[in-house]
Amino acid sequence: MNIETLRPAPDTYAEYCVLCRGGPVAWATVGGRREVRCGNCGERSARAIVIDPGISWWSAEDGEYWHETAAVFVRDAADRFLLFQRVAFPYALTVPAGHVERDEDPAGAAARELREEVGLTAGDRLRFVATFPIPGDSCRRGSDAHVWHVYLLTVPDGGRVTVNEEGEEPRWLTLDEALAADLTHAVRQVVTTCAKELLDG
Repeated sequence: MNIETLRPAPDTYAEYCVLCRGGPVAWATVGGRREVRCGNCGERSARAIVIDPGISWWSAEDGEYWHETAAVFVRDAADRFLLFQRVAFPYALTVPAGHVERDEDPAGAAARELREEVGLTAGDRLRFVATFPIPGDSCRRGSDAHVWHVYLLTVPDGGRVTVNEEGEEPRWLTLDEALAADLTHAVRQVVTTCAKELLDG
């Protein structure tokens, strides 16, 4: 999504409608899913363009709006991975992941997202897997491209996990089971690109 004409001063938070580029917009939970309604055009959408000086973002030369994401693939002794259903766009299975804050180390962001989303503490057990761009990875904050920093955390067993308000229905799946499920675009890209590293790490 090209945001050049919308970009405010770097220290200003702003939200715009993805349809009319106007506002104001208001977020609400409808039918168990987060969505936004535009006060300008009156339309509803699963996402808005959010310009947040608190997260790491940039606009590429072609105008594409990029975000930076840190993710943790949690693996148990049976080589199953923790996934949960997102209740905010994109509405699919994901792993603990989220936007990297401005000037935040990706490993620190990964540990923070793990703790915030599923209540697990990584300590010094996070292992770096890969960093790569994922075009086509759309998020509820209006970006259609993210750079993903991927980490692995191995736990003794896949016990009961509680997911915060961003998700529901946590489950432990093998990579093959995950690939047969409805995954977010980014998680599918990571699994297909880094399967060996996720299993051998």
